[in-house]
Amino acid sequence: MKKLNITPFVSLQLFLLLILFQQPVFANNYTDNISEDYLRSQFTFAPGDKLKYSKCEKKSYPTCTYIWGAPHKKDEARTKYGLAPEGNKLMIVYAQARSKKDFERVLSTYKDAVNVEGLAAEAVWSQKRRQLSLITKDNLIMHINIDDKSTADVKAKSISIAEYILDK
Repeated sequence: MKKLNITPFVSLQLFLLLILFQQPVFANNYTDNISEDYLRSQFTFAPGDKLKYSKCEKKSYPTCTYIWGAPHKKDEARTKYGLAPEGNKLMIVYAQARSKKDFERVLSTYKDAVNVEGLAAEAVWSQKRRQLSLITKDNLIMHINIDDKSTADVKAKSISIAEYILDK
């Protein structure tokens, strides 16, 4: 039997491959953090409102979408055609970056990024997008987007949700 000659360089390559294959798993660890009870504690649900849609799926990146509001007959038709119902929405996108440079590329598309201090390794708010984007020290990128007309301070609510997810 022939003995494998694994040099330090090959060993490093194998280690990096293992890390790369583990990346999506790390992001997926966050996708089950939001419950209906949590949403009800953070947002205004009018009488008769319900959580109409709650789904975490792998699109380009692991994405969790939560939609709530009053049931409507259009919801059934939209669901029949594979569309999400209409209503208030919270969407969270997770992406495992390889380095902080990946986040810098994300930020290059923002024209109105405002730094948010004290949250993760780096965080920015975009008023135009109504979106909070951050990167953790472990290079997990999160984008939190809220479309809810009853939320007066979307930035503060997005920060609160980010803190909740990061604490879990």
